[in-house]
Amino acid sequence: MVVTYSKIASLVIAAIYVTAVAIASSGRINDVAPVCMMLLIPLGLIWFPDELGSVSPVRRGGKWTTEGAGRWTESPGILVAAMGWFFLIGMPLIFYFLWS
Repeated sequence: MVVTYSKIASLVIAAIYVTAVAIASSGRINDVAPVCMMLLIPLGLIWFPDELGSVSPVRRGGKWTTEGAGRWTESPGILVAAMGWFFLIGMPLIFYFLWS
């Protein structure tokens, strides 16, 4: 696994989110832990886009297969990473502007 600027930037942004929640909640673990769990999804999409893009949707006989999956194909890694960035940056911005 190659560490890129994108991966480092996503980790820094996630750390900023966790720090902001910890400061706002006076460090209560009940408020910080759910944020950490929610950040696992976008960070996983950003850090492992090729691996997650190649997961097929059908499981038969104890192993993953594309047989009978219809028109499912592998997702490009760049698209998976872009979805991770949308979840990390885009959705919080949308919610912020909707609730402001």
